[in-house]
Amino acid sequence: MTLPTITNKQQQIIRLLYRHRFLDRKQIQTLLQHKDKRRIITWLKDLREKQYVLWIYDGDDFAAKTKPAIYYIGLAGIRYLKTTGDYPTLELRKRYKEAGRKQSYISRCLLIADCCIALDDKAKTSQSLRYAYVTEADYSDLDSTYNPLLGELKPHLYFTKDDSNSNTTYVMELFDALLPRYQVRKRLSEYVEYLKDKKADASNLVALLAFSSTADLLYAKRRLRLLLEDDDENELIVRLTLIDKIKKDGITSEIWEEV
Repeated sequence: MTLPTITNKQQQIIRLLYRHRFLDRKQIQTLLQHKDKRRIITWLKDLREKQYVLWIYDGDDFAAKTKPAIYYIGLAGIRYLKTTGDYPTLELRKRYKEAGRKQSYISRCLLIADCCIALDDKAKTSQSLRYAYVTEADYSDLDSTYNPLLGELKPHLYFTKDDSNSNTTYVMELFDALLPRYQVRKRLSEYVEYLKDKKADASNLVALLAFSSTADLLYAKRRLRLLLEDDDENELIVRLTLIDKIKKDGITSEIWEEV
């Protein structure tokens, strides 16, 4: 089957949607580093008409149409990525299910994309500061160099911070408000074990954990203090915050408190 012709920039949009799963127009424009809003809108309209991308938008609903449209990869987009040979079949199959994703999953993807954008923006403030990030889509590829490092823990975001004085590595997770407490306990234990396992190879390793409510954050703090009781030298670093604070102030702001 011959796919409709699209531009190189439109191909980049499809790759961005593969990597981030769900994005709005502004995020796509920022990640492309493109100044022309109208050009982005034109490209997206063309991609929708050709079934490369789909969107979540209801123009007939007054409340819904005041919110930005959310884009995700369509059937032609998946077929295009298959032709490149750059993407694992197992991961591409997951993209067929995007239309059925829960709102909580979509919101998380959008926030993680905002975090990536914030890291890029922060790096622009200093010539000596650099950030590099890895998403779930990046490390889920079994051939990725990051898969052995992250494939078992499966954090929502992994990134490094390099400046003139230090190098720090971060693993981050956003805890869903509806996640049962037993699953929260399990994930907290997994992060602590990950820090213990990796501390010999990465001394500046930090776990960033964000929660939907103050009650959930306080529960996690109490649980983590128990898990970290045998860390006499305070080598394991876990920092907590609220998801709303990330939304308001950004991932690089002074919003994290150490356990």
